[in-house]
Amino acid sequence: MAELSSTLIVRGENIQTLYNSYVNQAFVVNRRYQRKLVWAISEKAAFIDSLRKQLPVPLVLTAERTLNGTTTLEIIDGLQRLNSIFSFIENQYAIDGQYFDLETLAETKLRRDEGILVQQEPILDRRECVSIANYVLPMSTYRAPDEALVEEVFRRINSNGRYLSRQEIRQAGAISNFADLVRDVSSFVRGDISVRDLIQLTNMPSISITSDSTGPGVYIEDVFWVRNKILERDQVRESRDEEIVADLLATMILDSVPRYASDTLDEYYGLKPGDSKESRRDRIETAVQREGGELIRSRFEHVHNVLETILKKSGKSFSQLVFRSPRQRVPRYYATIFLALYTLLIRENRVVSDEWALIRVLDGIGDRVFNITAGGGTWSAENKRENIAAVAGVLRDLTVPAMGQRDVLLEANETRIHRLLRAALAEHSLFELKQGLHSLDANAEFDSRGFQRIMKALSAIANDGQEAVGYVIIGIADNKKDADRVKQLHGSTPVRDQDFWITGVDHEFGAHGSSLDGYMSFFGEKVRSSALDPDLLSQVLRDMRPANYHGKTVLLLTIRSAGHPVSYLDKWYERQGSSTIEVPTRDVGRLFKRFS
Repeated sequence: MAELSSTLIVRGENIQTLYNSYVNQAFVVNRRYQRKLVWAISEKAAFIDSLRKQLPVPLVLTAERTLNGTTTLEIIDGLQRLNSIFSFIENQYAIDGQYFDLETLAETKLRRDEGILVQQEPILDRRECVSIANYVLPMSTYRAPDEALVEEVFRRINSNGRYLSRQEIRQAGAISNFADLVRDVSSFVRGDISVRDLIQLTNMPSISITSDSTGPGVYIEDVFWVRNKILERDQVRESRDEEIVADLLATMILDSVPRYASDTLDEYYGLKPGDSKESRRDRIETAVQREGGELIRSRFEHVHNVLETILKKSGKSFSQLVFRSPRQRVPRYYATIFLALYTLLIRENRVVSDEWALIRVLDGIGDRVFNITAGGGTWSAENKRENIAAVAGVLRDLTVPAMGQRDVLLEANETRIHRLLRAALAEHSLFELKQGLHSLDANAEFDSRGFQRIMKALSAIANDGQEAVGYVIIGIADNKKDADRVKQLHGSTPVRDQDFWITGVDHEFGAHGSSLDGYMSFFGEKVRSSALDPDLLSQVLRDMRPANYHGKTVLLLTIRSAGHPVSYLDKWYERQGSSTIEVPTRDVGRLFKRFS
């Protein structure tokens, strides 16, 4: 690693100036190590009260980064404080029952006049608002030459564990396939998924874990772990869920069942140099590379989706279903059932034959079948293995062999679609939603112009950069007008989900042999005969997946960078927000720089 040398600038910035920078998208957050906006309203209000009283507050540390030719400030330390300031200014919460006066700042007044912000009442005295806006916040900006140094600074700042939990220390700056897999899968389960690592601070609230039930984002009580009473809120805040996921993934891919212990997790991340088991990190990296990260992730998602479906159908939380009375060490019971299902559904290639029968067997199973031993923070490999085998034995009769060799990569489950729609709220440029392939006029014929727009969107998303990954989902409308028209034409009632309407494409099957296979075959032929870049074309068709979402069929297209810019019909396209824009000839060089 390069030496930690750079230019460090320490200065004071008043909050009014910082807010202007925020609105102009100057601040970004690296979700490799900062994924949650976890301060409760009371904590935010207490911080604002310190500003109001002109009390000293800790310094905010940022790193100056250049992204696609634009200079940004990556927040290394101070995310919760900055979010508290900007969300208070935008009237998302009050202090002492009073809201910031939007007339105080020219920027907030303009945004109120444009309908972006709404003044809440009662209003805090203007003089106090001015005092808060003029508060000079201590700022330190680190000009780092590369991302690795930024992550090393973050790790060193928090290495004493006073601000970060042990798992957050493990993940901060961890560069390994296993660490990336844990990060991605954990985000999938929680629901705070994003496609990019670097997210503009303005978009963070839409996809972050939050303690505010009324605001945007994923309310912490709705997170799988908390909702099912597997973990407490504070444990999720401390990334205890990521420790569970890390252990599950390790058990899935290693040749033998590992014990669960803090030092074992440290070894997976290579945090114990000189230890006799230092090779554990190498073994788990080899296992990830052997199986393939995408396949491992898909297998995990498949088992999780089966378990979540069972819980939803039962009408109970995990703890309510598994136990007659509250128990300690609930995560170990969850891990056992998950890994028992993994054994049956993945390793033995079976499927659940009767969901209601499975629910009946799981009802109170924690009081009958399990023998989880005590042992503080350590769970022995032997006890873990015995419990997995016992539960798998009980559940095996409720499954049957799958017809043929099932490929979970071909299954886009309902949970993944839901998570992607949440990400679409913040990362508009990487998502395109289409209600279908047919027009919404009375004839309902194939919409060739709409198809061309899909092809342009595919090309534009692929042009986002070397690491670009984006999605087009067919069967979801992004406006109520189109959804209502589908209902009027076909009698299919759309389902509202967040800010989207699920129309499905089932009503379009009639023109294509009345089947999903015929529909996908038709779309595939259209794509193959298009002018789409050959590399991109092959990848999109290879990764195309159908999914059942809210009882309706949708089509998920995944777009990955081709490693070079792609054109469509001799023109270049890029995404600006949720729009696909043709790149002028004079700007094509800028597009190519993203891949250099």
